[in-house]
Amino acid sequence: MRKAWFMWGLGALCYLTALFHRMSLSVAGLTAQERFSVDATGLAAFSVVQLVLYALLQVPVGAAADRFGPRRLLLAGMALMAAGSTVFALATAYPLAMTGRALIGAGDAFLFVNVLRLAHNWFPGRRYALVAALTGMIGGLGQLIATAPLAALLTGFGWTAAFLSAGVVTAVLLAVVGLLLRESPRGRVAPVVSGEPLRESLRHAWRNRGTRHAMWTHYTLMGTFVSFTAVLGQPYLVSAQGRSPAAAGGLLSVVVIGFVLVSTVAGQLASRRPDLRARLVAAAASVSALCWLVLVAVPGPLPQAVLAPVLFLIGAAGGVSMLAFDLARTANHGHRAGIASGVANMGGFCFAVVAELGAGILLDALVAHGVGAALAHRLAFGVVLVMAVAGTVRLFTLHGHAGASPERVEVLEPVG
Repeated sequence: MRKAWFMWGLGALCYLTALFHRMSLSVAGLTAQERFSVDATGLAAFSVVQLVLYALLQVPVGAAADRFGPRRLLLAGMALMAAGSTVFALATAYPLAMTGRALIGAGDAFLFVNVLRLAHNWFPGRRYALVAALTGMIGGLGQLIATAPLAALLTGFGWTAAFLSAGVVTAVLLAVVGLLLRESPRGRVAPVVSGEPLRESLRHAWRNRGTRHAMWTHYTLMGTFVSFTAVLGQPYLVSAQGRSPAAAGGLLSVVVIGFVLVSTVAGQLASRRPDLRARLVAAAASVSALCWLVLVAVPGPLPQAVLAPVLFLIGAAGGVSMLAFDLARTANHGHRAGIASGVANMGGFCFAVVAELGAGILLDALVAHGVGAALAHRLAFGVVLVMAVAGTVRLFTLHGHAGASPERVEVLEPVG
């Protein structure tokens, strides 16, 4: 079992790196606007392009994980992220910077589903919810590094040195993983396919109500979390809440800490009481929607004693989203596990793409019509609020079907 934790740890370090790269604009948004001379829509487009590629690649990557094993795909993802960070570090023009973010988004898409596939290969099924939650926690640490520490690095050493260092660290980790990672206790794992065509696997996974419940879980809880932390949060905290860029970085850390702490607790609870998953998800979605209502409806600046707990709860709800992958796994046969995880993982990032682009467009339109910056940022977050409420309503309609499907399945235990 010690070797299983070591192999998972290598994969989790890759995911930590991916989350750092994904969230690296969270504290660099205002600097990026100055460096590339872009407005709020242009800034949001960085994240949108990155997340669109991530979302579009989830099902193909999930299918590839089932058929080819996770090791090669993890290495490919790390190589793309190292290249993307290097391009982004050296870019002085917007198109080249966009190319860098696109490479990061494509590489990021290879990571999470394949770390889950690695866990499936090395751990018994009863540990899966806990290992998936711990993976989310490790990713959360990557997001923490992308908040206050990255802000300090940007301030002390500048744009190029900060992002070039990230690219070098990613390349070094790529080499370490290439040398040490093994796909399963038996070395190269046999594909977990049943001869079923990819189109049929996708159709069966999508028709499974448990898969759809998993996708809406991720859509509502991860979507709201990513929408705030990826790029929108820092400008909102500075303009609508009157915080300095440094204080905004600290508050973004509060969101991520909520994610890290609650993802682990939720995973441990789900491992012991899988029957509680649907209720945890519904409660988290309701709390998140109420928090977004506060951010939109209450004029700022909010007292720190109010704002910090609200942001913590948004992060905590994001942590509960990690249950989506256990919901998808237990509702599908083993040879569809990667595809089902990919479908679930698309949810939150489809949400974030629409929410970030919609909020950016609305913000620019409001400012152009003379609305003050503070009010414009609050109203722009209304896009996220409406989508969060819609997702919460959908989760309540699916509440009674968590982890189940029209044909109840028993997922095969992985080797080891």
